[in-house]
Amino acid sequence: MAPLMIRTPALLAAVIVLLLAGSTAVAQEHDHEFKYKPDDQPRTVHVAGDFNNWSKDATPMKKGGDNVWSATVKLAEGVHLYKFVVNGDQWRPDPSAEKSLEVDDGHGGKNSGVLVGGEAEKFPPPKPNDIKPHATRHDSHDPRDASVFAAESLLLMVRTQADDVQRVVARVRADQGPARDVPLRKIFTRNGFDRWGGVVTGLRGDTSEYVFILTDGSKTVWLNGHGLIAPPNDPAAPPDGSIKLPLKSRFQTPDWAKHAVWYQIFPERFRNGDKANDPGDKAFERLIPWTHNWWTPAPGEAPGDENFYQGQGNVWKRRYGGDVQGLIEALPYLKKLGINAIYLNPVFEADSMHKYDASDFRHIDDNFGFKGDSQQLSGETDDPKTWQWTRSDKLFLDFVDKAHQMGFKVVIDGVFNHVGKSHPFFQDVLKNGKKSRYANWFEITDWESSPPKYKAWDKDNGELPVFKKDPKRGLAKGPYEHVMAVTKRWLAPDGDPKRGVDGWRLDVPGDIPHPFWIEWRKTVKAAKPDAYTTGEIWTWAQPWLKGDQFDAVMNYRWADAAQAFFVNQQKAIQPGEFNDRLNAIAYTYPFQVSLCLQNLFDSHDTDRFASMFVNPDLPYDGGNRLQDNGPQYKKDKPTPEMVRRMLQAVAVQHATVGAPMTYYGNEAGMWSPDDPSNRMPMTWPEMKFDDPQVRFEPEVFDFFQRAIAARNTLPQLRLGMHRGVMSDDARGVYAFARDLGDQQAVVVINRSNQEQTISVPADGADGVKLINWLDPQQAELSDAADPAARATLKPKGGAKQSSVTGGAFSITLKPFESAILSRP
Repeated sequence: MAPLMIRTPALLAAVIVLLLAGSTAVAQEHDHEFKYKPDDQPRTVHVAGDFNNWSKDATPMKKGGDNVWSATVKLAEGVHLYKFVVNGDQWRPDPSAEKSLEVDDGHGGKNSGVLVGGEAEKFPPPKPNDIKPHATRHDSHDPRDASVFAAESLLLMVRTQADDVQRVVARVRADQGPARDVPLRKIFTRNGFDRWGGVVTGLRGDTSEYVFILTDGSKTVWLNGHGLIAPPNDPAAPPDGSIKLPLKSRFQTPDWAKHAVWYQIFPERFRNGDKANDPGDKAFERLIPWTHNWWTPAPGEAPGDENFYQGQGNVWKRRYGGDVQGLIEALPYLKKLGINAIYLNPVFEADSMHKYDASDFRHIDDNFGFKGDSQQLSGETDDPKTWQWTRSDKLFLDFVDKAHQMGFKVVIDGVFNHVGKSHPFFQDVLKNGKKSRYANWFEITDWESSPPKYKAWDKDNGELPVFKKDPKRGLAKGPYEHVMAVTKRWLAPDGDPKRGVDGWRLDVPGDIPHPFWIEWRKTVKAAKPDAYTTGEIWTWAQPWLKGDQFDAVMNYRWADAAQAFFVNQQKAIQPGEFNDRLNAIAYTYPFQVSLCLQNLFDSHDTDRFASMFVNPDLPYDGGNRLQDNGPQYKKDKPTPEMVRRMLQAVAVQHATVGAPMTYYGNEAGMWSPDDPSNRMPMTWPEMKFDDPQVRFEPEVFDFFQRAIAARNTLPQLRLGMHRGVMSDDARGVYAFARDLGDQQAVVVINRSNQEQTISVPADGADGVKLINWLDPQQAELSDAADPAARATLKPKGGAKQSSVTGGAFSITLKPFESAILSRP
């Protein structure tokens, strides 16, 4: 088997160019001219992109001769996504842009991409025993080059011309202690440059210092704070003239989030623990038996398929009674699965079943707690001093406390761009018009109408009125202060952070200008320093991940790559390209960000991952809604082979850079099209459903449990660098390593439908044994006695293991099987 030959798809090369070009913290800016020649004669054209928060009017273009519109914008080095906005409302991609840089825009179209700066440098071919100084680069101010990404752990990376350097060593010490040499590995090659990297662990003190020792044949040079220098006479000299770096990260993300195994819960459909609070007594909702066949009319519903989505709209009125007591009951199940971090879709008071139309951020929905208790409150205003705690609020805080005792972190959904029409502050505006004390809270477009007209997230005058924006603070003064107070209320109830949630997931954060999120992060970290913040950003998210806004994002870039590699058939990407995408995910952001990205396959906004295998070759989150796409999307149950392929992806998900996240029920074998069917009631083991195909699948659960336990067993799967080891596109096999100091885990994938014996390059002397943690014959679950701990894996005595021989090991994998190997 040949070593991995990494190819360079232009999109991934462009995304990763941020690494190769140097620093994001001090990235050089370039004047870039956008040009657009439309076929029609528009009145106005603007360019909108990630560089101006996708504002449709912030960057106007000027019309020149021959109907060519242009605008010059200062852009940092890297890849930027954009569109042209014609006549204020027509969003068009750039027809002249490079197609390989396009990214799905999440709405069935494409965002264009442009590559700025970076790898325009060209150098003569490398010579033996020579190292080109101008091709060699390390920027200690760039967190991708030098970063204390976790406690006592330092990541170092350096760039050289491709094939110009044979060996790179980092000589590192902390607080003037003894120096140690740490060999760096060639992580990848892009655009004529090699990228070398490694992790140094066990660094204690306040300051680290280091130099790089580069060797090519008989030529050795040092790279220190002054550039390339001749080595000192003493080859073991300490790193004098070194690059100094504080051992406290300049941009910290919560350490616990790097070790998280996430589970996303849609509360109304997860578990009904209290029948007394069940919804169904309002005209727009109907309580449905939990185990009723999803696709057939329930008692009280209008018959006929025409009334499922349309007509009477049966499916939109369904309620199932999931609640906070159900969450409490489910904690032992989640602990058994191995989960240690929970993300809850919205839990605040709202009319809908999805709760993205909040009527009150101050209180938990009474259908999740105690029915009607919020109606007993009086005297509450926007002043936090008037806010009270309902019984539902207290029950939710009790759930958080019980979750903390069992080792869980709890993150809730922050929907701070808009509210529901029933929100009392918005109702006050509709009632009192300009005289309302909340008149400046919302985007009112016509005060003369009765009621006033307004902007809403779903449509003009719709169900989700948006908060008014402000260019300096992001949100207008009223909602700005309200959201800040709500944020503190739930992170530190009555000033006690131990009682509060552990962070926020932000809904549509791109709709709120960056200045708000910069100040919001300060509020979050002041209330609870180790709180975690993650945004719903579907594309690359560099503007939000510079250290001044979010800790991470929901990693839809991973989801897209996983679909392309594991799901697709005619449009499947090959192992080499999948490795390129994993490199992009691992190294486009600062490593402390990459390690706590929420790596998901699916969510409440997509079809379920299992159903993607039934419907391959679609755009990610495209063509998957039955009400829009009809019979073209198949709602069939996945075949056993499809399930095996899905579980292979699950194994890799728990071994790649980032924190894996499971959408509720995937571990039970659930499948479905997109919204609303992706929000079916959870399939619990003790339940018998009317549809005989719907049942809890213990084999799927067991595999999830083992993959999670492997991650919990091996720190290198949580903190290690990603490195492609080998691939064979023709055979459909691929292997990558996770390196953490001298600890290594290797993940081997057989994506083909044939049994394959695979030779994989490996570290270690001949005879070193490697255990496959995914093989039940080689490793068994070891339950944790501590209520806050999670099960890990332990080797089984006498099992046959792979053995390193001649710098490689051999392993035989069944069709669509994966292995995670390391030393016992």
